Amino acid sequence: MIVIFNKSDGSFYMAESSLSKNHDTDAFVSIEVKDFNGAHQYSLVDGEAVKGDLWSLTSQEQEDLAADVLATKHVTPRVLGYPDIGEQLGKLWHDIENNKVDKTGEFYKAIKAVKDANPKE
Repeated sequence: MIVIFNKSDGSFYMAESSLSKNHDTDAFVSIEVKDFNGAHQYSLVDGEAVKGDLWSLTSQEQEDLAADVLATKHVTPRVLGYPDIGEQLGKLWHDIENNKVDKTGEFYKAIKAVKDANPKE
């Protein structure tokens, strides 16, 4: 299981079994956790995933969480798959310089590839 944490505060962001290990960004760090247990909270401490207390959710919170997960399961892989903003702006700049601010430009193709790989369902 890959567990993703917010780099700024070490908070748990998500866990996903279908992601590869290469999803570190400026904002997030991903760590493989072999004995992951979704019933427990996790945090990032000194670069390691640390298992904490059990989650404590009401049944309404559980229902809301399940609905949110289904509605947004494409979002995190997209966020993690997009090139960093500097690279995106570089591609956009070159496309403007080359009069390719359309579907033939590198910016469009990079974003489209991520969206195609992680479609909304």
